Amino acid sequence: MRNSSDQAFRKGDVMGRWDEPTYGGALSFLRRKFSRDLNGVDVAVSGVPYDCATTYRPGCRLGPRAIRAASVQLAELEAFPFGFDPFATLAVVDWGDAHIDPHHPETVPRDIEAHAAKIIATETKMLTFGGDHFITYPLIRAHAQKYGPIALIQFDAHCDTWEDDGVKMDHGSMFARAVDEGVIDVTKSTQIGLRTYNNSDHGFEILAAPWVHRNGIDATLEIIKARAGNAPVYISFDIDVLDPAFAPGTG
Repeated sequence: MRNSSDQAFRKGDVMGRWDEPTYGGALSFLRRKFSRDLNGVDVAVSGVPYDCATTYRPGCRLGPRAIRAASVQLAELEAFPFGFDPFATLAVVDWGDAHIDPHHPETVPRDIEAHAAKIIATETKMLTFGGDHFITYPLIRAHAQKYGPIALIQFDAHCDTWEDDGVKMDHGSMFARAVDEGVIDVTKSTQIGLRTYNNSDHGFEILAAPWVHRNGIDATLEIIKARAGNAPVYISFDIDVLDPAFAPGTG
């Protein structure tokens, strides 16, 4: 089996790594086994291919597929610069993508939340790829239903807390709604990398991009960890937190 192709479908064990050419084979995330059997699984990777809540250009619905394709370049290597193999200790599977009906957009938040609830009900942790940033709202709702109010650690160029009417599907206001609903515990939450202004911080600790550049990674981590404490944590990474010179094609 070790020297056969398409091991994302064929491999029996979910632990460890195996060799497969980067230019062929089934494109699971980091060549993990495709499975919806979460018995004994630590982390389930899944995609949410949705981008109808974005403001400008669409296209991030293709993100889960693109991330899987790019990840094969790293599938055989130990994590740099740490030099360890996470798959030697963590059982990780690629669950596939959440089912979304684009022709009935009113069902999308409900279906994403149900997708997450099904996975975390098994005590499996989630690693989820979007999709636009709105998908984080139903994902956090599902986690809060299980774990209580969530400490959000948000890496983002934008606060995503602009005025929200409680109904619209908007990638720039959903965290304001989550705070209003008590889903996010802002006293434990931190936003990192912001470089846009909003006249209301909604109670978040904000470490803006210039602050992070001046004070460095260690100081940033110290504040994040001290604020979150022992609260259940959800980490959200919006690609636009990166310098647009290197990630220009976001919506």
